[in-house]
Order: sequence, then C-alpha cells, then structure tokens
Amino acid sequence: MSETPEAHSYKIDLDNLDLEHSYTLEEFEYINSRLKNYTLEIDGHPVDLFELDENGKLVPMPQIPFRREQVVAEIAAQLRNWNIHTQQDGGVTTSQGGFDFVIDHQSAIRAPDVAFTPQNTVLRLTDEQAWTFQGAPFTPTFLVEVADIGEDTDNSKFKEVDERFKEELITQSTVVQLGWLIDPQHKRIYIYRRGRRRSNPRWGDISGENVLPGFVLNMSLIDRIIDLPPPAPRRPQVQANCPYCNNPFNNSYELIEHLERVHC
Repeated sequence: MSETPEAHSYKIDLDNLDLEHSYTLEEFEYINSRLKNYTLEIDGHPVDLFELDENGKLVPMPQIPFRREQVVAEIAAQLRNWNIHTQQDGGVTTSQGGFDFVIDHQSAIRAPDVAFTPQNTVLRLTDEQAWTFQGAPFTPTFLVEVADIGEDTDNSKFKEVDERFKEELITQSTVVQLGWLIDPQHKRIYIYRRGRRRSNPRWGDISGENVLPGFVLNMSLIDRIIDLPPPAPRRPQVQANCPYCNNPFNNSYELIEHLERVHC
C-alpha cells in the first residue's frame, strides 16, 4: 500500500521515491524515520535506510545478511565494552547512526557499520547536532565497514568501498583518524590511516592504535561467528561474588552488569 505523507512542501510517496530528486535534510530525516516501520524494495533488494550524497540524492542501503550483521554486532559490542571499562565515555554507533561527512563542500550523510566518537566531541554537541542532521557537521574519529569485497583488490566491489574510504570517509573535511575494512567471508582486513597508504595485515587481532588506546579487536570471537563451531555443552552456573562489595551473583553476566552499573 502506498503512503503519501507530506514533508514540508514536497509530497513524498515512499513507494515511488525519485532517486534523481535532491532532498533537503529535513526530508531525508523524515524518509528514514518512516522506514523504521516500512520496508521498501529497490532493484529486488529490501531497503530500510538511506544515506544522502553531496547532491542531496538518496543512496539506498540494502539490508545486510544475518551472518555479516552478527560480525558488525560483535565488533560494536567489543568496542562498547572497551568504551565502558576504560571510562572513555565516548559514543559507539552502528549503521543506523549517520554522520554529516562534508564532500566537495556539500553535506553528505554517511552511516558507517560501526563508529566511535570521543567524549570531547560528544560533550560539545548541541541538541540540534545530537538529535537531527541540521546542526554543524561532525564525524567520528574511528569507523569500520564490514563488506564482501572478494579476495583481491582488482574487483569492482573492493574498488567501490576503497573509494568510499579515500574520497568520503577519511578526507580533509573529516576528523576520522583510523578506519577498518573487514571482509569476514574472505578473511581480509584493510586498515586506513589518515595521511598514510592502506595496509593489509594478516587475519588476526587488530589494534586500535593511539586512536582507541588499549583496544584490540578479538578476532577469535569473529571466527566463532564465521566458522560455526559445534555447540558446547552447557556449563553449570557458578555463583560469583563481587570483589568490591561481596554481593553474590548467580552467574558472571549478572556480576559484570553489577560492576558496570555500581562500581565503574
């Protein structure tokens, strides 16, 4: 069923979006807010999120397969744990969190699969920046893209993502210092650093360097998603006591939640 809401003076038919039309930031926000409960299909692919390019045109972001989203969630979880345990108090976002990357002096909304914005940036955000795309542009300092790019750098899929890093995500108009491109299907990693050539380390743990002090992505947890080990037998629950207040807990999850909530 077609929905034809009105955003400002432009009538927007979600079933017949004009991808050649230039949309305002307000219209862009409205369209994405509607897609939270409304899935489109474009070229045979379900879409529930758009980015916005520097010309104001919508860029469809197709839904990603289950296994790849598991990898994205695991990276975000490890980054979140580091953010809490080291008291960084920054902001961790996933692909539903967009940033205003200025490209050719024009606003362009991009949504990396995982991103980290440091505390000093988060604390300076105005309500307009934090809750809309209307305020002054800002970007994270670290981001990750998880994609199927193949086994070499000669194919079009890799070249498209490589260009995105070099011409949109890590440019003079952003403050991004470090970016990772991870292909879990082919076990490939590419690291992008500001002002330096990309590197292609072996498949293994990745350091956050001085951008994320002390953070190391534990690839063994990614491998457990990719390689699907046989289910382990359930371990009996063991009571654990808090080392600070000696309160008892039925399992380590409850203990960790208590430590984060009360003692961190």
